[in-house]
Amino acid sequence: MRRGDIYQVDFEPSRGAEANKARPAIVVSRDTLNQAVEELGYGVITVVPLTSNTKRILQFQTLLRSVDTGLPSDSKTLTEQVRALSVERFIHRVGGLNAELLARVDADLRLHLDL
Repeated sequence: MRRGDIYQVDFEPSRGAEANKARPAIVVSRDTLNQAVEELGYGVITVVPLTSNTKRILQFQTLLRSVDTGLPSDSKTLTEQVRALSVERFIHRVGGLNAELLARVDADLRLHLDL
């Protein structure tokens, strides 16, 4: 599991307007942490959820074309819903981002979190 990988992740149970159900998410935590969590079989991985609802894209969200990511449809990042999830919620890998797209997601995170 590496930064930029896209996994199908179980977001249930959710509350209110949180991203819900099983959906793709981009791994954004550092690779050394991801590797340790994967080896131990427990711990949390930080992700940015995705949605296929691309009607409106906010300034801290990025449009991801399916042809560039391996996703079944075009999607956008839900950068405002970044969160750490148990490795037990990860179902399977579905795609990944190239360095340019990952840099855009990193910039979105900095903008949203005012870093």
